[in-house]
Amino acid sequence: MAPLWQRISSLLGSGDLKKVLAVLVTAYLLARKAGGRIVMRNGKTVVFAPSFLYDLIARMFFFPNWAICAACYVQPELSEWNEPTSVTVDQLKKMPGEDLAVVRADLLARRDRAYKEVDIVRLFDACEPANAQRDMIGHTWNGKIVRTNGSVLDLAEWCIVRPLSAMGVNWGKRYLTQHTGDPLLFNVGQSVYFPVPLWGNVCMTGIEWRGRSLATMNYDHQPWKDYFVVLSKPTPEAPDAPTVVLGVWTSKDKAGGWFTLTRADDVPVQ
Repeated sequence: MAPLWQRISSLLGSGDLKKVLAVLVTAYLLARKAGGRIVMRNGKTVVFAPSFLYDLIARMFFFPNWAICAACYVQPELSEWNEPTSVTVDQLKKMPGEDLAVVRADLLARRDRAYKEVDIVRLFDACEPANAQRDMIGHTWNGKIVRTNGSVLDLAEWCIVRPLSAMGVNWGKRYLTQHTGDPLLFNVGQSVYFPVPLWGNVCMTGIEWRGRSLATMNYDHQPWKDYFVVLSKPTPEAPDAPTVVLGVWTSKDKAGGWFTLTRADDVPVQ
């Protein structure tokens, strides 16, 4: 067998290698044109995938994503909070439940506990609506699932999130513009960030839910929306308070689970 250097020299002079290089260069230029790039700043390595990859992968995963939709309809709880027959904001206020100050404090402390969904909805109704432009767009967020022991996201927490977390891999989201965002962004040790475009691209707009206009993440390829309210933000009295939002993931009429997002201002988005 010819030495390795001889085989490399032979390839460098072949027409096949030139074709391969031409294809690779073309693919690289197309990816750059479609937004693909890697940014290294603030001790972070951040990957941005080209836009066509989101459309391609979302279509490839049609059946798994359809199964996720179906799973929302076999949850133990009804989890319908924005229908004509749903419990209203005023009705929910009169219902007994856990002290909302305690629920809020536990969420902000990221305590590993389960909550009653009705208490999470009561807190959601009591929080300030998040605004798409002011609060969400132009930021990367670190996520945590809020367990209610009866949602699709609870299943994801036990089967996916916790095993990955044990290996140092955590999840979040990223909103670059009103029309461009990542519904799932993994990070390794909060140092390397990369999108996982299984569900395609998302937009960030304002849509009404439970009687209020809220910052809403709209999926390009899925019948899903995420609605957000502000759980915590800096104030004159607490200028160092983190910016945290409480979100609900919905599949049409069903709430498929709850989560919090904490803004990571040191992660580049450009």
